[in-house]
Amino acid sequence: MARQELLVCSLNDAYAMEHQLIPVLENPANDMANYPRAEGRLRKPIDETRRHAARMDECIRRLGERPSTVKSTLASLMGNAQAIGTGMFRDELIKNTLSDYAAEQFEVACYKALIVAAREEGQAEIARACEENLREDEAMAHWIDQQLPTMVRETMHGPAASV
Repeated sequence: MARQELLVCSLNDAYAMEHQLIPVLENPANDMANYPRAEGRLRKPIDETRRHAARMDECIRRLGERPSTVKSTLASLMGNAQAIGTGMFRDELIKNTLSDYAAEQFEVACYKALIVAAREEGQAEIARACEENLREDEAMAHWIDQQLPTMVRETMHGPAASV
């Protein structure tokens, strides 16, 4: 596989990954009515994820290709299935928090790899787009990491436990 073809493939994977995350992120945000402090912050990555997908779309098109609709459609379906997977459990808040943290860390790793690939291929603008996504994902992962103890306490004792 040629290097540019590999870069396009990796960008398509990132594009699909972002589409998979939208329903995964929407589910916990919709369930946070009793946790207004966290609800607003959990809605922010949904918009970021949409921007990330748009950036990856632009990067793919910059290389003369089109995003893979098959990959993004399958990823969206998997995301919908994953989003409903925790809804039946009493510890849904903890499961969603752990899942969100893992997803953010996976995104961080993907964008770090994409930055290297883009630079190797001489695609500075693509590397910069991936760096923007990386910064936002690192910030969200950090926020989730800081919130995990609160989410555990709130699951164990109710929303008033962390006040």
